[in-house]
Amino acid sequence: MPNPSDIIRDAILRHLHSVHRKARSPRSASILVSELARALKPLGYKQQDIAGNLDYLVQKGWVREVVEQRRFTTPRGTTQSAERITYKISDTGIDRLEAASTYQRSAVAPHINITNIRGVTVVGDGNVVNTTFADLSRVLSEMKQAVLNEPQLNDNQKLDVVADIDSLEAQLQKPEPQKSIIQALWSGIEKVAAVGGVIDLIRRASELIQPLMK
Repeated sequence: MPNPSDIIRDAILRHLHSVHRKARSPRSASILVSELARALKPLGYKQQDIAGNLDYLVQKGWVREVVEQRRFTTPRGTTQSAERITYKISDTGIDRLEAASTYQRSAVAPHINITNIRGVTVVGDGNVVNTTFADLSRVLSEMKQAVLNEPQLNDNQKLDVVADIDSLEAQLQKPEPQKSIIQALWSGIEKVAAVGGVIDLIRRASELIQPLMK
């Protein structure tokens, strides 16, 4: 089952993406949290659902907080300052929803000095993985894009599979990935994603992942 919070996060990101696409200026590409909550209220989400998950998306870099400093004069003639905080989808969020882009760039493990770690490599999407699993990691990255573009999968299925692939890729960073976790994740991915344009990638990944499950 998909993480309920991920469903809300996806709705937030997609609405901010819609605002971005309709914006006539960079300023109008961001909205207040109250406007976001009002837009998503018909989906049954409460303000606290929006606030908590919006904060998560900001911390992860999918959404950007825009702070505007404003000054105003009070009735007594004193000048006060106040912040106006709005939110917009970040470049990372846009790349996530629009898939591959000519201008997309991935940060390469900014918090890890990989020169000090033996037996690791950096694959095309910037993930740091054990060298032994580099080929599998590349196939999994291709699979994520194929899943997102697969018309036979609904949004919940796509979200579920992509989350499982991300968890699987995290295991490939370890010198000794946990077999039980890999088996469980791969079983779920294979069951849902073996359709349409993903089938060939499932077959390729299956061949590469078998040694990790023995």
